[in-house]
Amino acid sequence: MKKLLSWGGVGLLTTALLDPLMYSMLEKPIPWVRDLAMLAAGVACLYLLIRFRDEW
Repeated sequence: MKKLLSWGGVGLLTTALLDPLMYSMLEKPIPWVRDLAMLAAGVACLYLLIRFRDEW
């Protein structure tokens, strides 16, 4: 579970930060709702990882 949460957190945060950059280079509109949802999910994964670090 730790590995899943850490991969999920890092992957979602990285994608949420690099996705607007990629869309701006392609001169397409940036899907802000999707990026904010990925950012929130990444933060939630890392929060759960820290919150339950002693129980797993």
